[in-house]
This record gives sequence, structure tokens and C-alpha cells, in this order.
Amino acid sequence: MGLVTRAVGIGLLALVIADSSAFAKLSPAQKLFRDKLLKSDQVSHSIKVTLKKGGFVDPDILFADLTGEGKDDAVVQVDSGTSAGHVALYIFSSGSGTNLQIVYRNQRLYRAQARINPGPVAVYSVGQYKPGDELCCPSEYRETTLKWSAKRGRFGVGSRRTVTAPATTAR
Repeated sequence: MGLVTRAVGIGLLALVIADSSAFAKLSPAQKLFRDKLLKSDQVSHSIKVTLKKGGFVDPDILFADLTGEGKDDAVVQVDSGTSAGHVALYIFSSGSGTNLQIVYRNQRLYRAQARINPGPVAVYSVGQYKPGDELCCPSEYRETTLKWSAKRGRFGVGSRRTVTAPATTAR
């Protein structure tokens, strides 16, 4: 019994060390956006829990002037730290001021990927799985292009389309 208890204790210690070392390696940008997400009333409770229990702000934060105000906005993805991958996407903008605020959020994603297309416009895609698809390789992706409306002061869906996955990843 003592040996099992010791093994469990060592396993828990390793888990704590791994968890704290991952947190310690966050870049300044990841820390900034993590803190902003945790403090924001616009972020769901489940995403805040994810960020506190193994999830993290993806280190590949995308920057482009998506709002046309002459300053870069930030596209921030939250990774679950599990096979669910990116589960939330946020766009931060300071508008005409200096305080970064969330101007777009989608907090119900699964294995999403974001990119910036020429324009620039933000696009995110989510796998559309069919029977027989492996977790890594959905048959199709649903792409959503986000469009900024200066008049309304917010992003909306510019377009949606379904794209067949490349032959190298489809199963």
C-alpha cells in the first residue's frame, strides 16, 4: 500500500510540475490576453474554467488591422489543452483609444483554426465530420469569414462556405 501511495503522490507531483511549467512558459502576449479574458464579463464561465485548468491562449496570436482604424487588432484563440483543440476565438481591438476590448467572440468551437486573409479579413474554420472520419481528419471544413461594420461597431458573418478537405488529410 505504501508503494502505491508513493507512486500516486509522485504522479500528482509530476502533474503539478508539468502544469506550472507550462504556465511559466507563456509569452508576454499570451499572459496579457489570458488576463484580459479572465477579467472580462464577455467571456463565458466555461472558457474561464478551461483557462484555469489546463487550457491556454494559443501562442500564435494573429495581428492585422481588421477594423480599418489604422491599428492592428488581435485574433486570439483559446486552446482547451485537450483533443478538442481551439474552443474559443476572440478579436481584440483598441478602436480609436488605447484600451484593448473584445469586439468579437465565439465560445462554442471545436478544433477550430483561424487565419487572416487578404483584405485583411479574419476567417475561422471548423471541421465537419462524417461517419468514418478520424478525429484528425474531417471530410469537410466550414469556413466563416468575419466582416467589420464600422456603422454598427462590431463584426458580423460576411460569408460561410463548406470546403472539402485536401486529399492528403481526408480519410
